[in-house]
Amino acid sequence: MKKRTKIGAVLAALSIGFTTSFTNAQAFSEESNEENLNRKPEIVFPVISDVHIDNGSDADAKKFQSALNQLNKVAPEQDAFVVVGDLTDYGYKSEYERFFSIYDESKQDEAESMFTMGNHDYWNGLSVSAAQDRFLEETGMESIYSHKEVGGYHFISLSPESGTTHGLYSVDQIKWLGKQLKATEKDNPGEPIFVFLHQHIKDTVYGSDLWGTEENKELLYDTLKKYPQVITFSGHSHYPLEDPRSIHQKDFTSIGTSSVSYLELEPGKLQGAHPPKNRNISQGLVVEVYKNKVVVKKRDFHKDDWAGDPWVIKYPAKSNKFKYTEDRDHKNPTFQEKDRATILEDKTTLNSQTVEFPQAKDNLLVHSYEIKAKNLETGQVDKSFTAFSEFYYDPMPRTLRFPISGLKPGKTYEVEVIAKDSFGNSSKRTLKAKGTTKALEVVSAQATPSFLQNGDSTVLNVALKNHGKKETEGKVKIDAPEGWVLDKEEIPYNLAGDEETTLSVNATPSEELNGESSINVTVYENEKLVDTKSVQVLVNMTFGENFNRLQSLLKPATDENIPSSILGYTHTAPNGWTVTNSTDMPVGTTEWQGWSFTTKDFWKSADGQNRGDFALGEGVIAVADPDEWDDKNSPASKGFFDSTLTSPTINIEGRSEMFVGFASHYKQEGIQKAEVTATFNTGDEKRVLLYRNDNSSDNDGKHILNKYETRAIQVPKGATTMQLHWRMFDAKNNWYWAIDDIRLDDQMIKAPN
Repeated sequence: MKKRTKIGAVLAALSIGFTTSFTNAQAFSEESNEENLNRKPEIVFPVISDVHIDNGSDADAKKFQSALNQLNKVAPEQDAFVVVGDLTDYGYKSEYERFFSIYDESKQDEAESMFTMGNHDYWNGLSVSAAQDRFLEETGMESIYSHKEVGGYHFISLSPESGTTHGLYSVDQIKWLGKQLKATEKDNPGEPIFVFLHQHIKDTVYGSDLWGTEENKELLYDTLKKYPQVITFSGHSHYPLEDPRSIHQKDFTSIGTSSVSYLELEPGKLQGAHPPKNRNISQGLVVEVYKNKVVVKKRDFHKDDWAGDPWVIKYPAKSNKFKYTEDRDHKNPTFQEKDRATILEDKTTLNSQTVEFPQAKDNLLVHSYEIKAKNLETGQVDKSFTAFSEFYYDPMPRTLRFPISGLKPGKTYEVEVIAKDSFGNSSKRTLKAKGTTKALEVVSAQATPSFLQNGDSTVLNVALKNHGKKETEGKVKIDAPEGWVLDKEEIPYNLAGDEETTLSVNATPSEELNGESSINVTVYENEKLVDTKSVQVLVNMTFGENFNRLQSLLKPATDENIPSSILGYTHTAPNGWTVTNSTDMPVGTTEWQGWSFTTKDFWKSADGQNRGDFALGEGVIAVADPDEWDDKNSPASKGFFDSTLTSPTINIEGRSEMFVGFASHYKQEGIQKAEVTATFNTGDEKRVLLYRNDNSSDNDGKHILNKYETRAIQVPKGATTMQLHWRMFDAKNNWYWAIDDIRLDDQMIKAPN
């Protein structure tokens, strides 16, 4: 396809700079409301955004196809079709080709196709100019910003001029916009003007505070504010359409378009910015233009249904008559008199309680709940947080259940639940419930030493603490596998209030044992089960590491919004281990700047997305997470995540073959790669394992979740030492890799149960 100019629409002499297409005036949605049954809209057009077609999976392609199918069903005669940026995930030619193979097959020939660039469409490693050229070549757009007329209505498309998160809309582009608006107002006074751009205009719709334009934002806003008839459509944030703030009116109208690909939300809530099943949610808009109003219908593509009532913008537009203003709602959410909160006893632990309660009601939307846990002994609030009402699910759950972590053992708490709507209104009546945390803590269960050779014994130390004020008693039972000799299998205990103790058992393996042994420690209080811990001991094995010795080095979150009570992370590797980041790896989120050592609780608190499903990982684990790394400073727009975790030098003298095993939890996306290599003092290097996005790799191009990987390694002739290396590289804002329980031996490694 021939290249088109990038510097604005090609203008005829003395023209106002737009092209025209004619409407058949028959297009309308099949779901027109009762008021409009007897009259047809002037024009109809869908608006979608953030399709994120990639080469890594078929998921987004299927969602895009489903969206197109539904839009053709509900709007069978479209006059235009608009995609406001992030057509692709990385702007690769192959991604554009995949996008248009789907779009061209489903598009309506009579509809005027319009596309704007998004920041992801720049992420192909090309220069800004070359990325724009590719966009124009693949989309057929005349320029990255343009002006067209459809059925007598004006459509102005803008595009960011860089791949940064907040986008760059240059002074030249904004001045061009001003000229188009002025000419359009002269041509069609008071008629709707549709403006399309990828990033939200700062401080307009839901999500624009974090994801809105930054540079030249005042100039952009001031250019638009002169024209109350303007309606802007923008994506980028992926924020859901259900929130009433997704439409905003002040000096003009702004509308968020959500995302075809996946849902995102503001950070700082219990469920995180990417709540469970967020990638199942897919949304878009259908716009119907009538003589005296514009009707914007919200579509749940994942439900094949409409998402609530449409927004109606009346014309001629007058800002003092706007309906969807920031101060439109002053009504408080309400709980019914019969509503009660409950603390679930069977979910109560030493440091947590779980509260359950019914949803409050609101005239628009209950957005979230503030939850406070007050320590009745001190009168202080020990924990408070906000959780989404899960309004983004359809149907919205009737009852919610939230864990309250970070509490103190053996204390009685009053938990208060306060409902909040999208506009900051809070319920006057709150729900309250009381509950007491468990008092007996199994502080630790450890084997010293945990790595044994023939003839060695170990001591199992079980530390207990009674955090309550009353005396308590019980027993500790030790269950070792066959081949172990214990000097005690059961130990009674009696603890006064606030007393702690350590109980010890000597354990000796038989000479025939080899490999890992799991010794189970079960603690009872007055015959009631309190906790069970498994202690791993490696016997006659060449090398092992589980990272748990780093527990004391873990520190609270730095950049992540994770309570300080949840520890934590460190970049300090175990003695002899090293973490090496590529010299040109950009700086992102502190916690995930290369391989980090953390706990599952801390990691999954950063975000969900299967992070907590790493059941094989226990205690401290090693994590490389390009997804979270990219959440600060957008480093993926500047370069790649590339980090290597390297073991100490291991003596393998006299060995011809070694076997390695480790617990692996890996999600694949895009061109991201992960590998394990072995290097030897002879200079030889052997690749042990490779994960990448094709079916010739060890992961077959797919996720590898919670799997114990085992591999054989041939030792080069003359090698007496070796090192192992875990490298995550060529990663942008992709997924993650976590590992734990590393073992190396000259005998085959058996995967744990």
